[in-house]
Amino acid sequence: MRSVRFHEFGDPAAVLRVEDMPRPEPYPNEILVRLNARPINPSDLLTVSGQYGSLPKLPATPGFEGAGVVEAVGDKVKTVQVGQRVVPIGGNGTWQEYITLNAAQAIPIPDNISDVQAAMLLVNPPTAWIMLNEVLNAKPGEWILQTAAGSVVGTWLIKIAHKQGVKTINVVRRRDQIEALLALGADEVICTADENLEDRVNAITGGRGVPHAVDAVGGELGSRVASLLASGGTLVTYGVLSGQPITVDAGRMLFKETIMRGFWLSRWLRRAGPEKMGATFGALIPMLADGEVESPVEATYDLADVVQAAIHAARPGRSGKIVITG
Repeated sequence: MRSVRFHEFGDPAAVLRVEDMPRPEPYPNEILVRLNARPINPSDLLTVSGQYGSLPKLPATPGFEGAGVVEAVGDKVKTVQVGQRVVPIGGNGTWQEYITLNAAQAIPIPDNISDVQAAMLLVNPPTAWIMLNEVLNAKPGEWILQTAAGSVVGTWLIKIAHKQGVKTINVVRRRDQIEALLALGADEVICTADENLEDRVNAITGGRGVPHAVDAVGGELGSRVASLLASGGTLVTYGVLSGQPITVDAGRMLFKETIMRGFWLSRWLRRAGPEKMGATFGALIPMLADGEVESPVEATYDLADVVQAAIHAARPGRSGKIVITG
């Protein structure tokens, strides 16, 4: 089978290669999945470059997400059938044609969800859902401010919040993103290219600030968002796209009793039991199946063209995900 491998950490364009590997066989409690689609996430590129929070033993195959069809099941598997379409949970190494995983780690996917959309179910949609409902516990009528609002996480957060009556202030860098976000249900969109973030947020909230905020950028923008928290407000950081740290006014944080915390989905997935996992994906899959929200895709590449795909995924200003098929 074709498998994308890297034998050292470094620039994905330099270290990724496609190798021929033996097809794995499932153990009694496992299933064999033929993967048809896999997105490229920032975490994938950070893993290959050696900068992610958890790194594999080398040589390794990248990829945290994917979708495909069950081609074989172990002798003890009763809950999953051959021919069933699934998304693997915890099936690291998805940038290859086949993977094996415990049958309990497979999420069944309805036929009206494409492989490409299903392949992007595991990371971004639950990140938005969990931050909104578990970490922040945002209530109807409350404001939440988010950066990188045009990202996949951002668009899912807008749709989920709108469905639940939570009001969103969405920060983007390009004015051409505004109409699409408003169509999804965004309440306010601020374009930092020609609008002052602080002035707009203060006008929207009557100078009180926001009780909830999520940030994927860090650096100067993340610092400005932290300064816009209301008394007792919380900022959740789930990415550092700028590569720069957030600077916080300690006095403001002290007297307003604001909170800053991180969210890492990988840790949540390790802690969450079957009941919580089922409830989360049970809420998200119908939204995807009904076409309420989809993850935008800019381009697809075959496994053989993984280097070009990784280069494309690293470009700034993309309009959607890069997905590896085949």
